[in-house]
Amino acid sequence: MRGDEGRIALDLTDDAAFARMPGDGATLVLRMAGTDGGGGQWLDQLVLPAPSPFAHGGGCACCTPDGAIAAMLADLFRARVTGRRPWFARVLVVVPAALRAGTRQALEANRVVAARYRPAWLPVADTPAH
Repeated sequence: MRGDEGRIALDLTDDAAFARMPGDGATLVLRMAGTDGGGGQWLDQLVLPAPSPFAHGGGCACCTPDGAIAAMLADLFRARVTGRRPWFARVLVVVPAALRAGTRQALEANRVVAARYRPAWLPVADTPAH
């Protein structure tokens, strides 16, 4: 489950769907402040910075090109490699449904994220080679 080319699987969901997910013990969850923590046996849950007052998400491409989510993903990758975090096979980013498309676009456009994480929402043939 480490993904293609050793990249970590990265997925997005909204808070309503997340609340119903059981967890798998190997997935690290990043969720926005104010979203439900959900149940389940997740490896860990980290809270992202709150959305801006302009109704854009933490990964908003128009306000912050790299976004808070991308910066947090880079930090998590370093912590995983250096042993400061338990090994995780997948990262699930939980955002409100209204922010999902913008967050997805920002993550797909970020080269650092693309080098370390494989978007699980794209077919394997469509993932960029790095």
